[in-house]
Amino acid sequence: MEKLREDVTCSICLDILNNPVSIECGHNFCQGCLSIHWSEVSVQGRRCPECRAPCSRGRMIPDTRVKSLVEKFTELLREEPEPQGPGAPPEMGRPVQLVRLDGKGGLTLDEEALSRCLEQGGVGDAPVCLVSIVGEQRLGKSFLLNYLLRRLQSPDARDGSWMGQEDELLEGFEWRADMQPVTHGVWAWSQPFWVPTEGGKVAVLLVDTEGSMDIERNKETSIKLSAMSMLLSSYQILNIGCRVKDPDLEYLEMFVQVAEVVGGAYGLEPIQHLDLLVRDSNIPGVLGAQGGEQYLKHVRQWQMLEETSPCKHPKTLEALSRSSSRCYLMPFPGERIVSGSEGRLRGNGPRTDSEPPAMCRAM
Repeated sequence: MEKLREDVTCSICLDILNNPVSIECGHNFCQGCLSIHWSEVSVQGRRCPECRAPCSRGRMIPDTRVKSLVEKFTELLREEPEPQGPGAPPEMGRPVQLVRLDGKGGLTLDEEALSRCLEQGGVGDAPVCLVSIVGEQRLGKSFLLNYLLRRLQSPDARDGSWMGQEDELLEGFEWRADMQPVTHGVWAWSQPFWVPTEGGKVAVLLVDTEGSMDIERNKETSIKLSAMSMLLSSYQILNIGCRVKDPDLEYLEMFVQVAEVVGGAYGLEPIQHLDLLVRDSNIPGVLGAQGGEQYLKHVRQWQMLEETSPCKHPKTLEALSRSSSRCYLMPFPGERIVSGSEGRLRGNGPRTDSEPPAMCRAM
């Protein structure tokens, strides 16, 4: 079934093809996904989203053969046994798009996709925790999520074995080691992970959000995207490069402000839990949670002492002053990550087994 799914999956939305069409190079996509993808570029700049081959004519031809294959695959899915809830063995899962953007910058939540994610894990009335990462584009959010994914897929590991084999490719959420944006909108891993807590098991979903502060993206759209991610999520991670900078706090302030306005209309908390994750840390001193605790105190003091009255980022300061908010400092993983690796552990710098697990345990 998994091999067959690959043949009927759209590489744009990573869901089963809907109204499949073929283009010049022979690849297939959902008609709607391809239309939205091409609407953001000029006719001359149209390329295949999968192989990047030029598509000068921009033609989309309905593919009846693939449509028939999709219908047969859908019938097979209906015949599969229903999931058994938190006691069932974990499925592989895949990324699905929860929030899409239209050509005018409007956001649409795919409630059906979200419902499918919850139904696949047999969530029912069990508590759900959505763990989301937001932050500046091209700073490794999807890369990090794939390691959190590995950790959740190996809940019983007591050492660094959960990180995978030295030569194992890093798979899960789509990522690339270059400057081109990869994630568009908001995505989630389709299969919840059941995590034991004092109050019983909690269904955890990982959420990947398009990078903010993108010079190619309308600023208002970036803020709305991150604010929606905050409203959806129970556990929010703000991904920052090197050290906390004033623009990071300014954007977080705007995220929270928009989330407050929208959430107020639906009785939602603008932010439930916030952690700072400082990547490629160049901050002298201890790394990990211990160094992060010291650095977070410094950030709060800097905000209180350096800002004029009234405070420039009051909502950010309030969020970071909560007792539940934490900060983690992670080291630079090595030059080969930046120069274009495939996520293999071999050659990616020192294997810091203690860092990611600390965050996973905190979740």
